[in-house]
Amino acid sequence: MAADDQDEQSKTPQPSEEKKQEGPLTLAEELGIEDLSDPIFGGRGRIFSAAGKDSPVAEFTDEFLIMHPPQKPFDESGKSEDFVVNVDDSGVLLDELMRQKKIAGARFKGHELYWLGETKPGTLKHYAGWFDKHDIAHLLYVNGEPITTEIIFKLRNKTHDGEISIFPDLESDDVD
Repeated sequence: MAADDQDEQSKTPQPSEEKKQEGPLTLAEELGIEDLSDPIFGGRGRIFSAAGKDSPVAEFTDEFLIMHPPQKPFDESGKSEDFVVNVDDSGVLLDELMRQKKIAGARFKGHELYWLGETKPGTLKHYAGWFDKHDIAHLLYVNGEPITTEIIFKLRNKTHDGEISIFPDLESDDVD
């Protein structure tokens, strides 16, 4: 029986020897990620999350969410992408081609609606607004609270022509 045990051990690769030959540990191996049973991990004084050993690893910081490839070693000096929000002089959010970002198909009392550069505090949700004949921006409100583009899309989708002024709770700070 002892000989059988030795044969089985010699056929089974030893993980520590295998990893030493391959080089540094991948981030998934370093954190001990195996499956979805425990999606939150701590390591290097940081908090990480992953859906499994082959899924991207998310690192949570105070300001950012950073995605890391699971099959590579941890690298703090890797490439990063900075997101820039462009706003024109009138306060309208600009798209990738530097054009004013309109809310397609939505109107308030005949005026086109725009994504404004101003966001709801604590979120990345942009307020929606329209411009009067003097090119002054006006916000839209429900119960005295300015509303975001997300709400505008929902209201627009409930109309047949995109005119959202039909909703009685919707107000503006100034009407043409």
